[in-house]
Amino acid sequence: MLSLCILLLATVVYGDDVSICPSQIQHGATLKTHGTHCYEFQLHIKRDWKAAQGDCAARGGTLVVVNDNEEQTFLMSSLKSLSFHATGVWIGLSDTNQEGTFAWVTGETNSFTFWAPGQPHSPHSGRSVRFLLDSVADEDCVLMKYSDSGHWHDYPCKKLDPLGLVRENYPYVCEYNAVGTAAPSTVSTIAPSTLSSTFAALPDTPSVPTL
Repeated sequence: MLSLCILLLATVVYGDDVSICPSQIQHGATLKTHGTHCYEFQLHIKRDWKAAQGDCAARGGTLVVVNDNEEQTFLMSSLKSLSFHATGVWIGLSDTNQEGTFAWVTGETNSFTFWAPGQPHSPHSGRSVRFLLDSVADEDCVLMKYSDSGHWHDYPCKKLDPLGLVRENYPYVCEYNAVGTAAPSTVSTIAPSTLSSTFAALPDTPSVPTL
């Protein structure tokens, strides 16, 4: 009984009840939960931003959307618990559709940001070259930089240097809705008054006379 209580307490504290996660994703140490969402930490695979988003979408998810400081803290804590020591992970934020206007892959809007000082870079701002063979690619996609306390940096979505020697491939985090919950863009609700009137309109079941 005591061991069961400890297990339940650990689930509440650490949010690792992966039974609520979709069956099409691998259930293991790199799958974690926070609220009604599941997070798949793809830390041993490196892709460019578009390929990472495509991989998440193939399993019914998206690159992670960071809605508030609590979720930001959860992601950083999870990376630490998984002994992550690389530069950072892709998140689902970019300005590929309109330069300078960053939007989430889900279309969600929120006021929370965690940009590093001086980020995001302005277009053609004379930013420093980070690599010897750097291309002129725009920095349209966002990396949560673990090596900079989780601050967000805009990076080229895909490196296009002339020799193809430098790639913008990084680990990433996929986010999924828990089983039985709908995506924000498709949630539909029934007002209580409508629900009550619907049931009120149903006729009573007639009684069967006793012979």
